[in-house]
Amino acid sequence: NAHNASRWRPVFHDMRITVDLIRKKSEHNDGILETLQELSLHQLNLEKIEVIGSCCKHLRILYLQNNLIPKIENLKRLKELQYLNLALNNIKKIEGLQSCESLTKLDLTVNFIGKETFEASILNLRKNQQLRNLFLTGNPCCELKGYRRYVVATLPWLERLDGNKISKSERILARQDLKQITQDLRSESGVIPKPSEIEEDEDEGGEAFTPENRLKWHQEELEEERKKQEAQDKAMAASKPPDPLKEARKKMSEKVVNIPPGTLPAQRNMPRVKFSFKDDSNGNIVATIHAPKFLDTSQIEVDIHPKWFQCIIKDKNLLLHTPEDVHPDKSKIKRLLHNGHLLLIMPKVNFKGTRNKPARGNSKAEKKTAPRNSVKAEREKELDERRGLAVDYRNIVANSKSSKKSVASVHLGFLSHKPKYSLEETTKVNDAGDDGDDSSDVEDNANVPPLL
Repeated sequence: NAHNASRWRPVFHDMRITVDLIRKKSEHNDGILETLQELSLHQLNLEKIEVIGSCCKHLRILYLQNNLIPKIENLKRLKELQYLNLALNNIKKIEGLQSCESLTKLDLTVNFIGKETFEASILNLRKNQQLRNLFLTGNPCCELKGYRRYVVATLPWLERLDGNKISKSERILARQDLKQITQDLRSESGVIPKPSEIEEDEDEGGEAFTPENRLKWHQEELEEERKKQEAQDKAMAASKPPDPLKEARKKMSEKVVNIPPGTLPAQRNMPRVKFSFKDDSNGNIVATIHAPKFLDTSQIEVDIHPKWFQCIIKDKNLLLHTPEDVHPDKSKIKRLLHNGHLLLIMPKVNFKGTRNKPARGNSKAEKKTAPRNSVKAEREKELDERRGLAVDYRNIVANSKSSKKSVASVHLGFLSHKPKYSLEETTKVNDAGDDGDDSSDVEDNANVPPLL
């Protein structure tokens, strides 16, 4: 057993980042890559970063720790990336992160960023102004004397370095001594970074980071999305068979043409509107179609034939057979203004009666004055009726001199024309103060004082 253990060596499989691998690792998002925000690809012995930038553009958290990745690349499309973990890899230089505009945390613990690439690596992070946390613990560059002060002075927006908070006084002192710190750093490392090693305005693809190139990259992304959508639609169309019910409805909604002689097309009501038939006294078949009230008339098409007619409403066909043969050339179509219904007036072919012709006025003046005269006559008639129903207050109470006189009728205005009651003859009682010829019946008493 000891002999076998001494001969055992770890076996590393050649793993690559593929779409299938990413889909498998995104089960928490139902395998949907377009909306994936977090991806973990740690401990897979990966040797290169690929595919991620093109298929996971909305990624925010990416775990790539404990792999064999030697270079940071192919991440320029991850505009929303906030946290990148590349700890325990083979990275020798920080690069390729300029376009990650939202990056706030970068973990490069235990890598191989040496003294000769340290200055260029830190200068390459000057475009990431949202970066707040940086971890470089375990890299050879941490052994440099001015390591921390140089990072703090070069990246003034950092809040924590290697987990330790950066104070304001530390940042101010580092900024003041930046020139001296840089000289000491270069003398200690013995390397002055070349301009080609510093990503001043260069993206990882070698193109300058300018407004024009940003617009170009955006157009490329749109083109890629368009091609992807077309491929997806094509795949969906090929995999999904056509719905026979929808196809049949579409065919039934089309306008009927070229009917063989002696045959009738099938009736249909694709717009699902109400309709009715009736015969008028002039030998016409009147078909009423309940078209939508506010539908524009340009969306309606009517085609009348001797034995059937079709009405196409919003590209949907209503086809009906007529009870009798009709004259298509003599038919009329009207649309009612108050409800939008269609009236199809179709004369019958075998009508034996006489059709009444509409009366026509002698002149336009007669047509205009006729309605006015009729309205005036109706109003005069109504006024006469009101005069006859007026109340005569003189006949309500009878005269005091009259005897056995009753009121024949009392008009009660608009409520009734018949008498509702009569005044009976009342007993005659003459008061002392009344004047009259019957004063002889009254006795004169001297004991009664005179009335004042």
